[in-house]
Amino acid sequence: MLYSPNGPIKQSHCQTCGQSFLFNCESCGTEVPNTFRSIVFFTSRKPVNFPSRPKHCTSCGEAYPWASVTKTLNDSNDFWGNIHPSVANAARKRYESGHFADAVEAALKALNVTVKTIYQEKTGEELDGVTLMRKAFSPNRPVIILDNQDTQSGRDIQQGYMDLFAGAMAGIRNPKAHDIIEIDEGRAIHHLFLTSLLFYKLDERPAS
Repeated sequence: MLYSPNGPIKQSHCQTCGQSFLFNCESCGTEVPNTFRSIVFFTSRKPVNFPSRPKHCTSCGEAYPWASVTKTLNDSNDFWGNIHPSVANAARKRYESGHFADAVEAALKALNVTVKTIYQEKTGEELDGVTLMRKAFSPNRPVIILDNQDTQSGRDIQQGYMDLFAGAMAGIRNPKAHDIIEIDEGRAIHHLFLTSLLFYKLDERPAS
């Protein structure tokens, strides 16, 4: 069962999962309240409103159907709780002070250092940036294996993530390091989530 926080809508069922929308408590009939949490952009001061679903009826106390659903980004009070800790540690202070490009650069530098350390421990060779990413994750003879290389799917994942790691260095980190570039908060969020994804993929690699 789903709850739409925007009040009555024309559709009676979710177009994604097919379940009925819920506007009233199934136990006592009390209307489900409309509430929102906001993340405020530092530059524009405009809030981004996420629906915040109460887990229990305020009248009878019965749990709503979604009370046991795993927390998602839209249900989270903390943006940084959805970001890899290494990214948060490198970028948070810069981001929250409004230095968005610096925050992204710091996060990608942290990613580069992490990959460099793993690669150097395995090979004794010190590389950096795009060259490092292409050699470390190369699907031909990967030093850092991200998935099962005995399957086509695993090799595709290795190839794709190699391109993502290298592309993040070439297209995001390098321009900021070589020029004065400013980005807005929305773009910084995109880049931080990308860097977070790459950190998590690195964490999930098979033991070697």
